[in-house]
Amino acid sequence: MRHAARSFPAVLSASFLAVAALCGATALAQTNVSATMQHEGLTRSFIVHLPPGFSPENPRPLVVALHPTGTSGAQFQSTCGWDAESDQHGFVVVYPDGALSAGSSGGFAWNDWEFTGAAPNDISFLAALIRRMRVVYGIAPCQVYMTGFSNGAMMTNSFASVHADKVAAIAPVSGGWITAYGGSESEMTPALPVPVWTWRGGNENFTTGVGKNARPRGVQDQEQRAYWVAHNNATLVSTITEQLNYGVPRTYVTSTYAGDAPVWFTEVQGTGHVYQPSAADLVWTRFFSQIASSSMGCASCAADVNGDGAIDGGDLGIVLSGWGSADPIADIDADGTADGADLAIVLASWGNCT
Repeated sequence: MRHAARSFPAVLSASFLAVAALCGATALAQTNVSATMQHEGLTRSFIVHLPPGFSPENPRPLVVALHPTGTSGAQFQSTCGWDAESDQHGFVVVYPDGALSAGSSGGFAWNDWEFTGAAPNDISFLAALIRRMRVVYGIAPCQVYMTGFSNGAMMTNSFASVHADKVAAIAPVSGGWITAYGGSESEMTPALPVPVWTWRGGNENFTTGVGKNARPRGVQDQEQRAYWVAHNNATLVSTITEQLNYGVPRTYVTSTYAGDAPVWFTEVQGTGHVYQPSAADLVWTRFFSQIASSSMGCASCAADVNGDGAIDGGDLGIVLSGWGSADPIADIDADGTADGADLAIVLASWGNCT
């Protein structure tokens, strides 16, 4: 919905446009942008990959790519194949770091299946990161997607369970399921149908989880499939077996379900616990690029902080009432403080909500 633009003070307008132009020029000069943001008392780090010809004035889709435990966003970026897809198809990718320390080489992990808000709150961090990406990089709000491998796949499912309105689709690859880690599926409360493409390696038959809840990965994957099929009120459409060659010929068995939102489930035979070399290409071209969340209640534009469909005095009042604080509603750019930058975002977007 687009509203007629309204005027606002020329001095503030000019100041914001100058800052925006500077930020845009900086972004255009780099392919990868390493950045940090403050969130709930922690400094969170991430890398943004920008495709050729990127401009924040031209809204692009966003893929949020989550690393496995013991590694980092930078390491996942170097191996997962999403940069090449970004460069070819023109979308933005962000590679954040988890906040838990893991591994002996300074790696990280995600605090997945944690729905109480206990620190580190990775669910709220990823929500704030998505909003920041929309503000700084002009991300198309209806085209935000999330994928992850192993611990990152678990985090992908965790996030969609709380913020189904913030992702158009997800693609968890080889991630454990909540029931193996002491949790219950009843804790997962996605408010909307969620398009899901789950992947597994055919040789993933080892046991993971915590204590008596641990179970074979194959069992967890079937539970994951059953959960999303039930949540999306989906029924089986087809099971397709195909031979694909991404460096090595492999057999792919994909079951597709249709309902309130699609559920796809792929097993790559002869492979183990890996982020499949084909995943980025197939997930983008066959799945993410075909889905936008507008039909399921696309999240409102970033400056519409009260969610009423217009950017006006109500939003301005919220920013001013939170001035100087870390209020996540008033702090639109998620830099840790509600201040002049957030005020400028509201004024620059005045009357427009797309």
